[in-house]
Amino acid sequence: MITPRKTLTSNPEMRAAITTKDLPTQAQKPKSQLTRDTRVGDVYWCDFSPLNWPPEFDYQHLVVIVRGGKIERDIHVVLPLTKVDQSNNPHGYRLAHNPNPGSADTSWAVCNHVYAVASERLKPLRDAKGNRLKPRNLAEKDIREISSRLRRALGTFLSFGLALSSEKQP
Repeated sequence: MITPRKTLTSNPEMRAAITTKDLPTQAQKPKSQLTRDTRVGDVYWCDFSPLNWPPEFDYQHLVVIVRGGKIERDIHVVLPLTKVDQSNNPHGYRLAHNPNPGSADTSWAVCNHVYAVASERLKPLRDAKGNRLKPRNLAEKDIREISSRLRRALGTFLSFGLALSSEKQP
């Protein structure tokens, strides 16, 4: 069961509660539920931290893998998916089909919320009976559009890096 969202406030009591809370250590990290390495375009559940600052994502959300990795040692780069309308977000993209059709008619990729997560945060999709499903992969058209919007969201940074690399050329 997912607990209701709690928004943190920036007051001394809240900061003290967070710093004294027993947060999981490396030794307490759960075992990964993945059975294979992740691939670009795969859709998984991601267990984001409940300690967030809006507009960060929290609790469980679907994500699409934008840089896959090995289960044992790599970090996975993901973008969250949401059923909340993102038509006012220039970096939001409405998917052709919701990869979790039981939840809503539409699903949006939030391309300006890039996260790097450990394998242990990713969980496979399951059917109504709780059976593990094979990872769903987004349509090629969706992946191309998400890629385009992600590049646009990171455009200032990417162009800065390109400018720096061209200055070093003789």
